[in-house]
Amino acid sequence: MRFVSVSILKKPGEFDQPLSYRVPASMNAECSAGQGVVVELRGKKTRGIVVALESRFPESVKVMCDVQEVLPDLRLEPEIVELARRISDYYRCSLLRALKLFVPKALWQGTGKRILAQIEKADYIRTDPRKFPLVPFEHQLTGEQALALSAIQSEAKPVLLQGVTGSGKTEVYLRVILEAVKKGRQAILLVPEIAITPQMITYFERYFGPHIALFHSRLSDGQRLHEWFKVKNGYAPLIIGSRSAIFAPVKDLGVLIVDEEHEWTYKQESSPYYETHRVAEMIRERTGCRLIFGTATPRLETLYKARQGEYAHVRLFDRINSFSLPKINVVDLREEFRRKNYSIFSQALFSGIQDRLKKKEQIILFVNQRGMARAVICRDCGEALRCPECEVSLKLHGGSYGTQQYLLCHYCSYRTEPKLKCPKCGSTSIRHAGLGTEKVEEEIFRTFPQARVVRADKDTTSDKSGFEPIYEAFKERRYDILVGTQMVAKGLDFPHVTLIGIMLADIGLHVPDFRSHERLFQLITQVSGRAGRGETEGEVVLQTYQPEHHAIRMAADYAYDEFADRELKFRERLKYPPFSHLLKFIVSGADQTKLEKHVRQESEILEDIFKVNRLPVTITAAPAMIPKIGKNYYYHVLLRSADPHLIFRHWKVPKGWRVDIDPVHTT
Repeated sequence: MRFVSVSILKKPGEFDQPLSYRVPASMNAECSAGQGVVVELRGKKTRGIVVALESRFPESVKVMCDVQEVLPDLRLEPEIVELARRISDYYRCSLLRALKLFVPKALWQGTGKRILAQIEKADYIRTDPRKFPLVPFEHQLTGEQALALSAIQSEAKPVLLQGVTGSGKTEVYLRVILEAVKKGRQAILLVPEIAITPQMITYFERYFGPHIALFHSRLSDGQRLHEWFKVKNGYAPLIIGSRSAIFAPVKDLGVLIVDEEHEWTYKQESSPYYETHRVAEMIRERTGCRLIFGTATPRLETLYKARQGEYAHVRLFDRINSFSLPKINVVDLREEFRRKNYSIFSQALFSGIQDRLKKKEQIILFVNQRGMARAVICRDCGEALRCPECEVSLKLHGGSYGTQQYLLCHYCSYRTEPKLKCPKCGSTSIRHAGLGTEKVEEEIFRTFPQARVVRADKDTTSDKSGFEPIYEAFKERRYDILVGTQMVAKGLDFPHVTLIGIMLADIGLHVPDFRSHERLFQLITQVSGRAGRGETEGEVVLQTYQPEHHAIRMAADYAYDEFADRELKFRERLKYPPFSHLLKFIVSGADQTKLEKHVRQESEILEDIFKVNRLPVTITAAPAMIPKIGKNYYYHVLLRSADPHLIFRHWKVPKGWRVDIDPVHTT
């Protein structure tokens, strides 16, 4: 008699722990780890996945039911179950939550029968791997690209491919992918944003035709199931998609590429709070696949691993076709204010837009909306109110429901009253940073009525078609000006764009997060890289109240190495990643007073544990950046430790506390 442990595919929280079932003799050969089964639970049939074999009857179980049925269409490789277990262990989530990353919703709910029937009837064609590419290469590799490809092919370690914007990293990816596919293996190419996916699909379809599977969050349940089986049955040697594509059911993975690896969207912001880089490393350890992280502006954690020798570091210094990087013209908005220019357009940007419209060239105006967090800046000198200890921006709290306003540091809990005068120059011209895409669009219509303008933000791309219609229309030159948020900064190729306007760079500086300088540097570099990708030289006008800030100054000079050296020294001194791990606990409650008391008590317990056990861990507790959502208040408890799991050996996480290991946002 055999027994199996089954993870029930129900809503997480209902049955997070696997349950034991007896295997009938007729199913012995089929019931192995990863097999989908039908079992009885509370008198009803439900679906589950076998996660372990048990050699004896569990002592804690008095009555055991039989496995009712084996599901031939729902089967994961045993290695996938083990990978899910590793994700569960590292990210402190249930095995069920980890397993669901690998199983399409329609399959575990049992609602995909019609789709499965369509898949069975579909006339898919398996192509001989040796026939790829289907057409000759459109571009030959430059000497620098050829050297980079050779270095990657000879390297056993994971590779950081760092290439300036427009250096042709995608051409290198293509050759590495083809190398794997020609050997009969599969390849995964991850992109950070759905917006980039159509561009990537168009590029790779030229060489792979229909033999590409696509994964992203806008797919319907049926579409996702269709793509899942396309991969599982070997019809798609290449998988392209956002972070969820990393869980595609590949059988023999040859290469895994994380493009624009610096992007924070590679982090899942709900349970399980997995980070794509870490999962990619787990997959490489399991499969031995080639692993490549590509970007112009590596995350400092990735760069540090390369400098420590954990990753190989391959660089592309030049743009293809000898195109030059656009000149970044930094405009001091304090001077504009003194000249009584109260428009959102500096004189340099106004003139640049006029000139490009006259020449029939295209323009992108970038608005960094993230971090409109009521940071306080001086319009005369550009000073931002900062914590005297942590060097991060103070955030304005209170003011709603009749409460008193105060400035708070989200790292050390330093607190002070709001300032009516600038502490640096004494000016009373204090304002809260913030500028939206709609405001910019409105001002363009008013100032340049002849311009054809399109806006790309969460509001205009929220339907099923997403960013693709805007991308296609702008690329076909049906619009002169594209106003956009971060989605326009991510790897898009617009050959007719010759002017980029960064409307207010300072917003990125005032997020109370130790990564704010790094993110701003990356954003400036990435959005600037959208200009000058064709025959005409590009220009960037960067508007700021703090032109002297090192992140802005170094980004304008494309001085990545200098910037990285400075930031790494800062992080080493304060023991921030990559010199530690972060743990963020998210705590919520309807009663603000009780919540604050509860968080304070648990924080004191933690501090006592650290002292008694001499643990090298620091703790900070503060209201969340958005302290109230609906009827609930939110607090974040942040720990810094060399070992992200050390604290769990000494302390039981209170019920209702959600844990995010290696968070990318700390507020």
